[in-house]
Amino acid sequence: MRSCWVKPFCLVLAGALLLSPVGWWGASVVKAAPSIEHSPPVSDVVLSAGSIHKTIGTYGFEQGNSDGWKPRGTYTQIASVTEAAYGGTHSLKATARTAAWNGAELDVKSLLQPDVEYEISGYVKLDGHSAVPSMVKLTVEQQPTGGTTTWKTVTQTETADTSWVKLQGKYTFTGGMDALKLYVESSNPAQAYYVDEIEITQVSKTPPEPANGIVSGFEDGTAQGWVSRMGDETVQVSDADARSGSYSLLTTGRQKTYAGPKLDVTATMQKGSRYTVSTWVKLAPGEQPAKVRLSVQRDHQGDSAYETVVGDTATTTGGWMHLSGMYTLAHDADTVSMYLETAEGTSSFYMDDFELSLVPPLAIEKDIPSLYGLYGGQFSIGTAIEAFQTEGAYGELVQKHFNSVVAGNAMKPISLQPSEGQFHWEEADQIVQFARQHGLEIRFHTLVWHNQTGDWMFKDKNGQPMTPTAENKKLLLDRLETHIRAVAARYKNVITDWDVVNEVIDPDQPDGMRRSKWYQITGTDYIEKAFRVTREATGPNARLFINDYNTHEPKKRDFLYNLVRDLLAKGVPIDGVGHQSHIRLEFPAISEIEQSIEKFASLGLDNQITELDMGLYSNDTDRYETIPESMLIRQAHRYRALFDMFSRQQEHISNVTIWGTDDGNTWLSTFPIARLDKPLLFDERLKAKYAYWALADPSKVPSLPAGNNE
Repeated sequence: MRSCWVKPFCLVLAGALLLSPVGWWGASVVKAAPSIEHSPPVSDVVLSAGSIHKTIGTYGFEQGNSDGWKPRGTYTQIASVTEAAYGGTHSLKATARTAAWNGAELDVKSLLQPDVEYEISGYVKLDGHSAVPSMVKLTVEQQPTGGTTTWKTVTQTETADTSWVKLQGKYTFTGGMDALKLYVESSNPAQAYYVDEIEITQVSKTPPEPANGIVSGFEDGTAQGWVSRMGDETVQVSDADARSGSYSLLTTGRQKTYAGPKLDVTATMQKGSRYTVSTWVKLAPGEQPAKVRLSVQRDHQGDSAYETVVGDTATTTGGWMHLSGMYTLAHDADTVSMYLETAEGTSSFYMDDFELSLVPPLAIEKDIPSLYGLYGGQFSIGTAIEAFQTEGAYGELVQKHFNSVVAGNAMKPISLQPSEGQFHWEEADQIVQFARQHGLEIRFHTLVWHNQTGDWMFKDKNGQPMTPTAENKKLLLDRLETHIRAVAARYKNVITDWDVVNEVIDPDQPDGMRRSKWYQITGTDYIEKAFRVTREATGPNARLFINDYNTHEPKKRDFLYNLVRDLLAKGVPIDGVGHQSHIRLEFPAISEIEQSIEKFASLGLDNQITELDMGLYSNDTDRYETIPESMLIRQAHRYRALFDMFSRQQEHISNVTIWGTDDGNTWLSTFPIARLDKPLLFDERLKAKYAYWALADPSKVPSLPAGNNE
């Protein structure tokens, strides 16, 4: 799973005229941004690629002016003066300060580049002795494009006398910025200060411009950057077989399933960009059939994460198989590599005609009706997103068409607490911050699940797998409570709808209960415990849901109904049932979904459609290279019939959430097998499909093909 941690915000002491509000994330303090005009660029510096120790700007104020620095704060005044100087005869003096962050600031947006390290230094002198030491800082105010303003301390020191003190520190930033302002602040807002000899120096190389793509055909007789991933296998160019031309890349001597050819693509890929990936594979002579997949390894700050780009693809010695998929670099990474591996076994194989290419920038259709507006007054319309989809065209799509969001992965147990006591909040925080900024409701998914939960949760005090004992039961339930309370403490003021437990029913068991590790150790006590603790931790206004898939199936529906009924009878606080609703073009019947909604409504419960998508295949083996238009037309009519039913049941439904923004970001591209699927309302270019128009304007959808009816 993807997980990160949040870099804490800097605590800034505010003056009497500025109160710093406590953020939704807890005790961190963020100060309100003052209204300051941007100053013009100081200089027209152009950096050459690879330059280091390059002086970007020096500010000694010897010309009797402010050298482009501006006053920061409503009443602040700055001026070049001769009454004090560290070097030369002038310095810059800041007076009439009324808050800690008031003083002198410089617009550095035109001077600095992302992913480059700078050293910023200067000298500061207080205007008069102070009984209480002042904390003097060099700080950069950052306004990320599409994000929220933050303040990053470059360096700080404490001083109480009138001698010059040196400030020196390193600074870097990533991503697009609408504004970057360097300023000097002091914790004593009533005291004036002098600043002199400010210098900004570039101390790392300028990253090369990323290429638009990579093509590996091996026709020059070299491996073209591909190497052995594990070091034991042999990766070499071969003329024994080739899909095109005369050469391919042959990998032999593999000792592990995850051993194979690897290519470093760090210099080509940028965070937030989307790429098409394609290659061809064929097993070497004499090998038995195997399943080959294309994967990505991301390394960041000592941790590695692995993602499947193209899932297990049946491959033989008889012909070349095409592996093709899409990949978005959604997370920070120090290095990124692509590699081929097998699901099992260590077959030798050829690869040829690898291509990695940047997908052109996306844009939404701004002149079409808002999806959530179509159902205003009935139920909210949500979508599942990852943190990277809070920005750019994805962010615009979400804002236009949805009034509710849920984290696709960022709030699952292993994402938030991958190891005991180590919480990674960054991506979840980013989604929450985006939702609050744009007035969107937030669903939490999920507190308790048998899947995507850290292995540590189910290990005893000695680090061994838990067995069903009273001691282990207590330990597991204590860990459950700790996790829930930590999450609730962070988000209880901003999230009202919570998936408390997820997928607890297995209709193939005599009692209908999934034999998860939770169940093996605690029986059904973990379910009751989770709901009671969540109610205590989130308060009386939170809405608590039990969530599951295939709730339309009568047998599974009835097991879930009986469980919820019995828990309610014991006073367990359950407010609603979440119906995942991962359905297909052919099944289930919409009437079955409606019957399930009505059955749970009879208990006085709310219903939410929590993970809606509509796969186009009727089995787990078919695969289309191109989806027939007739299937997309049928999908549209089925979506219309489904939403017509939701409207009929609006009294019992408070939210309908689509599981993904667009066809380019769907879990069905790799599940149950790697294949092209288009289950959502917008295509991979964020354009409205027939499925969308079936809801917004059915006249734009062709009639059903003959013989097809819902």
